[in-house]
Amino acid sequence: MIYVVFFSNAGVPATELSPTISVYKKVSDGTDVTPAPTVSEIGGGFYKFTASPAEALVVRMNGGGTLAEADKYKVMQITPNDDSLDAAVSTRALESGGNVAAIKAKTDNLPADPAVEGNVQGHVVDALAVYDPPTQAELAAAVAPLALEAGIEAHVLAVLNSYDPPTRAEATADKAAILAAVAALNNLTVGEILGGDLSDSLSFPANSLADLVRKLFWVVCNRLVITDASGAFTAYKTDGVTPAATGTITDDGDITARSKPTWP
Repeated sequence: MIYVVFFSNAGVPATELSPTISVYKKVSDGTDVTPAPTVSEIGGGFYKFTASPAEALVVRMNGGGTLAEADKYKVMQITPNDDSLDAAVSTRALESGGNVAAIKAKTDNLPADPAVEGNVQGHVVDALAVYDPPTQAELAAAVAPLALEAGIEAHVLAVLNSYDPPTRAEATADKAAILAAVAALNNLTVGEILGGDLSDSLSFPANSLADLVRKLFWVVCNRLVITDASGAFTAYKTDGVTPAATGTITDDGDITARSKPTWP
């Protein structure tokens, strides 16, 4: 395939150069391909060389010493597919196939002046003539069934009449039930929570709020001993001596899991 490059000197086509290809390497491994093609002049600043690469190559061409450094070098990549691309593009939409002629035949059927102002105005007049907007009476009849102000007021009154709020006695009974439920905890006051009064010596009902909070502190905050061989662990109470909970930690190489603690 013939490859074409263009050289200029400060924007002016550069002629009568003797360019040489100084870099002609494989993209795959950077090795040189020899011999490099010879470059010849076409004219008007254009030069060419012929190559049929077996794989992708990088090319750097030196236009010669008479050119400024900014204009001296041309670089490109050439591939075995360049010929195929050129052939594929060259065979697209040939006029001999009648493609352009067929398009022209279609456009020849278009009106010479499709948007004449008089024609547009006529179409608008016709559209307005057949337009039948609703009269005021028709609009009033359509709006009448909607919930206007009086209707909305009636709906609000109906809602208020059907609303059945709790009586004072009912509300008082609910309050008493809530207070009774809170009193049933009977083991942890706000002051005790804020003051941290969860010492080991206190006795709380099993699984009560105070009991669960203290167990949480034992496991999270206190001394924890894990046996490497078995994975068994012991969490201690605040004194650091008395066992609070036991269990096991397992690791299958993918997931590390802790068993549910057993409380003495």
